[in-house]
Amino acid sequence: MSTTVTLKVKGEAGDIQKQQNEIEAINLLQFEQTMKVIKDVFVQVQEDEGLKQLFANIFKEEQKPEGEEKDEESQEDDEDAQFIMNLIDSFDTIAVHLPAKAVHLLSVLSDIEINTLQKQKMLDVMDIYDAVIEENDLERLWKRAKKSLATTKAKMAFVNLRKKATSKNSAEKTQA
Repeated sequence: MSTTVTLKVKGEAGDIQKQQNEIEAINLLQFEQTMKVIKDVFVQVQEDEGLKQLFANIFKEEQKPEGEEKDEESQEDDEDAQFIMNLIDSFDTIAVHLPAKAVHLLSVLSDIEINTLQKQKMLDVMDIYDAVIEENDLERLWKRAKKSLATTKAKMAFVNLRKKATSKNSAEKTQA
């Protein structure tokens, strides 16, 4: 099964041509390229101190040190100011680098050249995104990957157990 999306591509003469593109379930090469892009995003987020602080502030539990008598409004103002400062510190990553990575990721998953994808109207790009999500049952892929990983882990445990048993037997024979 595949989903067809229509791309508008400017020809050499400047005329707009409509091009049909089939969005299909990802293949192994697309999966590998996807993992590389996601790794790049994680590395970039980890290297951005402002972004790390931004996430830390968003996800931290509200903790008030004992004995601190700060009024609630003043505390909210301080938290808002800190949030804005962290947002400003990480603006380059949030506004420039991460959207570029998202476009690259969509290009890989849709198998549409990045230059072609970047020239599409925003609503058309959202249709492409929806088609990628539709064609790739992410929940099913995730469950299947976990199952394969569990099988691999069980087999490796058996292999390691066998190695220990054979090395123990070899050591006993050497001592005898």
